[in-house]
Amino acid sequence: MTTVAERYDALLQWVEEGGGSLHPSVELYHDEITKGSFRVKDTCSIEPDATIVTLPLSKSLSYLNAITGHPSLTAALPPFISQPTDDSHFPLEFLQRTPPHVTGRFFLIQQYLLGPNSPWWPYIRTLPQPEHISSLLPLMWPSDDVEFLRGTNAFNAIEEIKSNLKKEYKRAMKLLPENRQFEYTRPLYYWAYCIFTSRSFRPSLTIPNIDSLDLPCSRDDFSILLPLFDIGNHSPLAQAMWTVDADAQVCRFRPGQAYSARSQIFNNYGLKTNAELLLGYGFIFPESETFHNDYVHVKTKANPKAGDLAASHVVSLKPLAHPSSFIGRSRSLNPDLAHCLPCYSHIQDSLVIALYESIAKSDDESTDPSLEDIMQGNISKALLDKIVDALGSKLSMDLEELELQDPEYEPVNKNQELAMLYRNQCKKVLGNVLLSLSTAEN
Repeated sequence: MTTVAERYDALLQWVEEGGGSLHPSVELYHDEITKGSFRVKDTCSIEPDATIVTLPLSKSLSYLNAITGHPSLTAALPPFISQPTDDSHFPLEFLQRTPPHVTGRFFLIQQYLLGPNSPWWPYIRTLPQPEHISSLLPLMWPSDDVEFLRGTNAFNAIEEIKSNLKKEYKRAMKLLPENRQFEYTRPLYYWAYCIFTSRSFRPSLTIPNIDSLDLPCSRDDFSILLPLFDIGNHSPLAQAMWTVDADAQVCRFRPGQAYSARSQIFNNYGLKTNAELLLGYGFIFPESETFHNDYVHVKTKANPKAGDLAASHVVSLKPLAHPSSFIGRSRSLNPDLAHCLPCYSHIQDSLVIALYESIAKSDDESTDPSLEDIMQGNISKALLDKIVDALGSKLSMDLEELELQDPEYEPVNKNQELAMLYRNQCKKVLGNVLLSLSTAEN
């Protein structure tokens, strides 16, 4: 039985054998709170332009590895795409009829089942293992734990994801030979989904000259796992740079800021709300005076006469103009947030615009005000009242649903505690937004 440190050492050796490296002042660190992370060694420091990780792209794992060796699918793949050493390729019909993102998951399962015979085994054994599936993403939580999310957008999203995964798995399994179907179980497929969801990168950001490749799909129809590269934890405020060297066929991670001794070095996964982080990574950020990540996602489907498709918008715990509303402010169409009506201060402007377009066109309004006019209330009072009423009605129902679905007992494990923290913050968001909407009546 190997220790975490021994597995990390083997991972690093495997990467170095392929021409990669970890900065000599950085170590792979693990504890029960942060799990795996990059940490600056004692007495060392890191400068902003330092290269923390150099990863040979030959160590990457994705759909591309599954189709290499099949000339009928692609004329040529770059030489850094490693071809498995065994002869257990998936059937051609499976590869042709299965979506690329699903194929990538099956390929990960295949390499996991191969164990030490897989070229990626030094990486795979550092990943959360299938037997720990219940502590990964909320999708994998026991049903009693998921119940603590009932009434939130996250609960609905989990139900939708589960439904999609069941369909994907069932369709893919029909294309595998019967003598191999017993190996690829549904729990393993869910595990592979969790690994890709929580650790993968977009090919368009990490594969050099991807647009010139002869691929049987669009460039971001699948995702790619980058061993060692993916150990960095997320901070939405961290400066982080990913660069690709086409000549050296490597991907590099630079922090973009200085770090002192014993500091954790963060990656930045992008501007994601707590709802997105919970579903995709299994954690959320707590509220603080300087930063909050608490937003409730609101889906709209405008009146068909308006010609708008369903869309997702956010409402914020604090006004979007507040410095702590970093993520919400980044999603605004109009940078001049300070001059919107107070009743809209917590609401993404795209949501207000979607409602305006739906209501105005339903009422056969012929005016075409600017974004600024709508957000500042320079429209008819009748339209303004209808927008505010629609927002208030929708968010009041969401809050009432949350309160009606409150768990009947206190949380008894970490999953339930996390879910309870998330649902309480959702209540707080909705309460604050409804309070701001009430100012429209003054």
